Amino acid sequence: MKKVVTLLLMVFLLMTVGNALGAEKVKIGHLTLVPSLPTYVAMEKGFFTEQGLKVELIPFQSGADIMDALVAGRIDADCMSAITGNWFAAQTVPDRFKIFLVYAADSNVDNTMVVVVKKDSPLKNLKGLKGKKVGTFPGATSMALATAIIRTQMDPQKEKVIFTEIAPPNIVPALAAGQIDAFFSPEPFGMLAVFQGVGRYLMKSPCTLLGLKKGIVGGAFSFSAKFLQKRPEVAKKVKAAIEKGVDYIKTNEQESRGYLSKYAQLPPPVAARIPFEKWIKIKDLDKKAPQLYFDVLYKEGAYQKEIDTTTLYYE
Repeated sequence: MKKVVTLLLMVFLLMTVGNALGAEKVKIGHLTLVPSLPTYVAMEKGFFTEQGLKVELIPFQSGADIMDALVAGRIDADCMSAITGNWFAAQTVPDRFKIFLVYAADSNVDNTMVVVVKKDSPLKNLKGLKGKKVGTFPGATSMALATAIIRTQMDPQKEKVIFTEIAPPNIVPALAAGQIDAFFSPEPFGMLAVFQGVGRYLMKSPCTLLGLKKGIVGGAFSFSAKFLQKRPEVAKKVKAAIEKGVDYIKTNEQESRGYLSKYAQLPPPVAARIPFEKWIKIKDLDKKAPQLYFDVLYKEGAYQKEIDTTTLYYE
């Protein structure tokens, strides 16, 4: 009997080792932000493993760095970074990537963009930003978005609004130190400012002022063209695992939020309450919505040339 048990254990171990050795290795880059959650869920729940994948998650500090790695083929997938960075890449190195999932508001009301001022600030609305220092994340698109929003209330150039680019980890400390009077950012930075007793909301959902009724796309999950060309079947498996992560979030939201504390280093009270937009599969995406958003940013000078964003998707 012992020989039979021993033999079965050996067979099991050989199968396990064989499966591990046969697993397809995939390098996935990500920004440690809320929209990357399906990637974290897929990792924690074993959805990548189910697909026969051995995934290496590689964190990046900026959208520019992750897109550089993607188009150069140093990573196989970007899961997730800002879609605005994908559009920059499309201008300079077209056909180097394809988007397979987006994180977006699918209506005029976005849940994540906020305008924050100091807790004791006398400012009451966006018009109060006249002559003030306003922080945004680094990059032309972040500044263009803030400019476009303020322009719905006043001319930011004429009224001498001063924009300052600040790295995400430093934006709340900059407000606390009085280096800026306000900042535009996605959550959780507004929540963190309030949680730390530093700031208050001047306005939630400011993108509503842009009148983009089809919504605003914030994040994109993308494959490198090199990966799609050389390993198309593996790409399908990565997509399936992350989309399973999306579906899991819908039915197990509170459990999934817990992974934001581990991967995005959010305080548990913030992770539990931060508002979500939607993770939208490309087959369900109204592709006109991202194009309209791109057009707003292009008009503000964020991009040098027009692109057809509807051609950038993997289906």
